[in-house]
Amino acid sequence: MLKAVIFDFDGTLADTGHILYKVYDRITEKHNMRAMSRTELEEMRSLSVKERFKKAGVPLFRLPRLLAEAIPIYSEFIGTAEPFPGIGELIRSLKAQGYILSIVSSNTQRNIYSFLASHDLEHFDHILCTSSLFGKHRTIKQALKELGISSDEAVYVGDELRDIVSSKKVPIKVIAVAWGYDHLSLLQAEGPDFIVHTPAELLNLLKKLKG
Repeated sequence: MLKAVIFDFDGTLADTGHILYKVYDRITEKHNMRAMSRTELEEMRSLSVKERFKKAGVPLFRLPRLLAEAIPIYSEFIGTAEPFPGIGELIRSLKAQGYILSIVSSNTQRNIYSFLASHDLEHFDHILCTSSLFGKHRTIKQALKELGISSDEAVYVGDELRDIVSSKKVPIKVIAVAWGYDHLSLLQAEGPDFIVHTPAELLNLLKKLKG
C-alpha cells in the first residue's frame, strides 16, 4: 500500500529555473568561464548533467567548489521562487488524505524551509538534503529508513533524469513530471514508471496507486 510521497524540490515543487540562470551568470563571470545565451542554456535541458558540464567546459572535479559557491548566490533569490501552478492544491490534498510527505533534494534545508513558509506549504513530515549531484539514491534510501517505510510503500516524484536513475538504484517507483527542468524526451528515454504533465494528473495517479 502506498503510504508516502517523496518529492524533489527544484523543478518539481518550486519553479526556480530563473534562479539557476542567475547563479550560472554569477559563477561564469567570477571565474571568467564561457557565458552561454539563454537559448544555449535551454538546449541543455535535453542533456544529462555530465553532458551539460562538458558542453560548458567545466571539468567534473571542479563541481564541489562551484556548488559550494552557488549556494549563497541561490539563497539571495529564493524569495523570488514560486510553486508551480497547482502544487499548493496537490500538497494540501495529499496531506488531507493521510500521505506521509517528504522532500529529498540537493538544495539546502534553509532554502527549502524558507520557500515552504513563504507559500503556506509547511505540510511536509520530513526533509532530507544531499550535497551530491550523483548520489541521490543513497539519500532516498536514508529517507525511507528515517520514515520507517519500505520502498514498496513510497514513490519518488522528480523532474530530472538523475531522479529517475537514482530511483531505479534504490529501487523505488518514480514519477517524472513534465513541467520541470529536464526536457520530456530526456525523461522518456530513461523510462520512469510514470510521466505526468500537471499536478492534477499526479494527484489522480497517486489515488490509483494507493488503491
